[in-house]
Amino acid sequence: MSEYQDHVRQTLEGQNVDPGEDLGMDEMRWTPAPASEAVTDDAMRTAADTAHAMIDRATDAYLSLVGDVLGDGTHHMVASSSTPHGELAEGQQLTVIGDLLVVDEAAALRVAVVIAAGMVGCSTGGLVVRTFGPDGSEFVRGWRVRNFWLRPLTAQEIREAYTVDTATGAPVAPEPGLEYRQAERVPRPDQAPTHGESASHTTPRDNRPPNRRN
Repeated sequence: MSEYQDHVRQTLEGQNVDPGEDLGMDEMRWTPAPASEAVTDDAMRTAADTAHAMIDRATDAYLSLVGDVLGDGTHHMVASSSTPHGELAEGQQLTVIGDLLVVDEAAALRVAVVIAAGMVGCSTGGLVVRTFGPDGSEFVRGWRVRNFWLRPLTAQEIREAYTVDTATGAPVAPEPGLEYRQAERVPRPDQAPTHGESASHTTPRDNRPPNRRN
């Protein structure tokens, strides 16, 4: 990985090369100046294009999930990624009532960024959504980041993930009344465009060795 590509990776993960400068996720720089003259213009463009493509891809997945999968109710969503630079997590609450969507756009962007970070290199990621339905139901579903998209978890997989203490690994008793559901497939934009939006993004090239792919 080139020096510039590593900078883009850190930028994608909300980090900054200068530890003395506070750079939050809302101020990410996608095309910072290269740190040395050895970095070519082509390397800069390739790394920046890859970062943009991953954000676009993650945004497509997020919008498809919200528009075509979640359904009516209030949804508590948490995205997490494990990267070579550390752990990332962002959460948000949104409400869907028919065609009405109540959502904090800044929080949605941060969730999409964490999903994108899970697509970088050898990183991994996932998304858990806890839904409070209009009929009083309460259930949880999950998706993993794999092959530049969100792949559904089974009911058993999300149950296992939800009943383990992430800090200690110790088992946690299931919550009474909470249902663990098989997650639905998240359609790709070219398969099921949402609200007239067209598919516009290209899958980033996967340069990882086969044994390190998600």
